[in-house]
Amino acid sequence: MRCRTTEETSPALLKKRCALVALSICLAHLAAGHTALSATPPTTSDAAADSILDTMQTELNRAFTHPKQEKGAPLYYLAYRLYEGGWQAVAARSGALTGDYHPRNWRMLSVDLRLGSPQFDNTHFLRSHNSAPPHIFESSSDNDAILPVHGSGAPLRQTLWLSTDDAFKKAQARLAELAASNEVLAAEEDHAGDFSLQPKHLFEEKPKQEAFDTAAWSERVKRLSRIFLNHPMIKENLVEFSADPEMRYIVTSEGSRLAERHNTYRFLVEGSTLAPDGLSLKLSNSVESKDPANLPDEKVLSGMVKTLASDLDKLRAAPLAEPYSGPAILSGRAAAVFFHETFGHRIEGQRQKKEDEGKTFAKKIGTRIMPQFISVMDDPTKTHSYGVELNGSYKYDDEGVPAQPVTLVKNGVLTGFLLSRAPVQGFKNSNGHGRSSPGWNPAARQGNLMVLADPKKQVSFATLRSTLIAEAKKQHKSYGLLFDEIAGGTTWTTAETNQSYSIYPLKVYRVYVDGRPDELIRGVDIVGTPLASLERILGAGNDYAVFKGVCDAESGSVPVSASAPSLLIGSIEVKRRAKSFQKYPILPDPSPTEKGATK
Repeated sequence: MRCRTTEETSPALLKKRCALVALSICLAHLAAGHTALSATPPTTSDAAADSILDTMQTELNRAFTHPKQEKGAPLYYLAYRLYEGGWQAVAARSGALTGDYHPRNWRMLSVDLRLGSPQFDNTHFLRSHNSAPPHIFESSSDNDAILPVHGSGAPLRQTLWLSTDDAFKKAQARLAELAASNEVLAAEEDHAGDFSLQPKHLFEEKPKQEAFDTAAWSERVKRLSRIFLNHPMIKENLVEFSADPEMRYIVTSEGSRLAERHNTYRFLVEGSTLAPDGLSLKLSNSVESKDPANLPDEKVLSGMVKTLASDLDKLRAAPLAEPYSGPAILSGRAAAVFFHETFGHRIEGQRQKKEDEGKTFAKKIGTRIMPQFISVMDDPTKTHSYGVELNGSYKYDDEGVPAQPVTLVKNGVLTGFLLSRAPVQGFKNSNGHGRSSPGWNPAARQGNLMVLADPKKQVSFATLRSTLIAEAKKQHKSYGLLFDEIAGGTTWTTAETNQSYSIYPLKVYRVYVDGRPDELIRGVDIVGTPLASLERILGAGNDYAVFKGVCDAESGSVPVSASAPSLLIGSIEVKRRAKSFQKYPILPDPSPTEKGATK
């Protein structure tokens, strides 16, 4: 989601936003706090994985017993989450390798410690400070600095011990502050409690790092990046292959013991240029898989690079868009991002619960919120859809709950929410959508969002285009718009904001009603509010497509997918994108004079 959805988490900010950015753009968790780094490859033996879980279990058993003897609120739940990985990449610009991409192994630890009771505990929303739950993410501390990069045993136990002690003391102080705050503030709307208990779950997947030829990929990205030498107006370019194998270990006081592998191997191409009027234009494309052997061959990757470079040249020469309100078609990928922003974030559980949220759909269960021919579900158990490997797939969420498919809208009627272990009024239990990036506290998040149209109402894209022209004529417009590619989007959900969203298209066409050829335009963003936009869906195509990205919100960056058919919207508003006042370099690019530029 770009596609990247970002929500600001600072209590000082009055608005939260969600920016969905292309999956290939974000590897930020490797640079965050709570991180131990090393250039030594981690062990991948089965015994090592068992030893890590054994160490975590031993220390959890000890830690869960002793604090109960302390004065103050009782400890009723404790969980440890340990993440470890080994990121590596090779990248090139204009035919030369760039940067230092040696293997970087890392670990992050999270302690989920709860005092009080499931009805009211130390993670409750502290309204007096307009704050999020505690320690969503904290910078590195002395405790994190001693987290061993490898192995288990005494060094890991010591880190768990110190981190648990720190969490326990902070939880006691916060719970006292919460109790005092609630005594003097108005009653909250949601009385569902703070936590739902779970039966124990056991699942142990072994670490596995797929082999790939670093030398071969180094030469490949150099060859592919030389294609940009044939496009002198493209200022910046990047071709990159990255490997991001990750293991997540969870033990809980309920008896759950989980080890799950999340490996990602990705090929990325990016390019940017500057239009004559100063508008910056950037395109990116990526393909990823859990196994590097499943990535396309060099011929296909070369086609990706050539297409992106050609599209950038066309965009630079395209006319600048004008503000517009009228009918438009969103292609499948664009429609998927549209639903992620307008709908997906607003049905995440905490949006219905927290007192500073706009609660767009909190009281609309059983109400029609979109046309009857549209249904929506989120299914993280699916690994593929329409022939595409999905990003938002997992077996267990970051709270140790099995992934589950959830029907959110059935025939236009809202039927449910995405839920973590924080209950919502009318919904007591998690449905396996408590997700986070390493080092953050889980929250209800999207996984694989799927927009489904009634097969009886689906039409061909040609028919959908004809309907767009007819609707534009009906609204006395000289053209409709076709959004073909999307970079990502942003949405605001808090009560203090205007509840709007923005979506950032990459390729937009004017579809003229008088029969003129479609015209590529540039510099346009989609803006609007969710309730009005969802109600204006007029038709759906039969051409489903998948968008894959990284979503940034209050629990960090998580991989997501969204799929949808092309959709005809009765009225979409667009605005001109802000532009710089830069001027293209006075001297021509020297690159085309270099010998050996790839044709």
